[in-house]
Amino acid sequence: MKLKRMKGFKSFRTSWLMSNRHYIIPLLIVAIILDAGFALVFAVAAAVLWAVNKLRARLPIETRAKEPPQTIVYRKIGGAELKLDLYSPNPTVASTASGTATVVFAHGGGWISGARNQPNNISWCHFLVDRGFAVASIDYRFAYANKMADIIDDFSAAVDFIRVNADELLLPKPLILMGLSAGGHLALCHAAFNTIEQTTETAEAMRDIKAVVAYYSPSDLTDLFSTDDKSFFARFGAGTAMKSTPRFDEAAYDRFSPVNSLSVHMIPVLAVHGRNDEVVPYSSSVKLVRRLKEFKIPCRFLVHKSGGHGFEVRLKDYRTTMILEETVRFMRDICR
Repeated sequence: MKLKRMKGFKSFRTSWLMSNRHYIIPLLIVAIILDAGFALVFAVAAAVLWAVNKLRARLPIETRAKEPPQTIVYRKIGGAELKLDLYSPNPTVASTASGTATVVFAHGGGWISGARNQPNNISWCHFLVDRGFAVASIDYRFAYANKMADIIDDFSAAVDFIRVNADELLLPKPLILMGLSAGGHLALCHAAFNTIEQTTETAEAMRDIKAVVAYYSPSDLTDLFSTDDKSFFARFGAGTAMKSTPRFDEAAYDRFSPVNSLSVHMIPVLAVHGRNDEVVPYSSSVKLVRRLKEFKIPCRFLVHKSGGHGFEVRLKDYRTTMILEETVRFMRDICR
């Protein structure tokens, strides 16, 4: 019985405190009102648990890749320098693995947080490098002082920088756009927005890009405000980026939902999602895949039946490992 209680506590701590930690904010406000001393202890404890969780978050597969990346400024805008970390492919693997490409990797964080050098993102980069890919892990502006269009433009600028400078940086030319959560949304937007219309400009924007890999990403931003989504953080992030809610600006939400811009010219997509995602509804990826199939776009959908948001750095089970290896297989096959 004691073990059962401990297991239940661990499950509660992981699913609520860690995954939906942004609910701590209104609780902290209440605590301050009731007892300032208790509020301080509460805040410190929550911060420590959050930091420990972040520092421990990494993929469950050990890799040999440990080389530090080369940091490059890919864009200067509004007085800010936007940077990317460039990880060179493992030469031993890259020389034998067919379909090697450069992965443009965008972190998650609800368009309002996250960084390219978080442990979970570094873990992803090392994993991909170990499998023979080059990786450009990017940062982008946050939504507090910028709009969704600005953030997508940053992602596109990073893609353009990599493509233009690929030869000088000794990067393989096929590009794969990949992102986690909000980062996957940016990758989907770049691909969908630049394939729905066939022009010289859009053709250039998509040159050398072979596929999109989107891990637990919102394909329809209104899904973040549906009854399936209980995440205050997801709604706050989307509302901050869009400067409104679907109730007051439905047209804007439709415009920046990549599922609404798909066409027969869309490139192949790998969507990955956990059924128990507490931040981005699983149904959003179901909607994306269904729409891709309507247009007969090559796609794959990998599902973790018990996974939540960010499951690949929180779970150590066999299914998680298989999803990671299937992701690599998809990327290699698409670039053959």
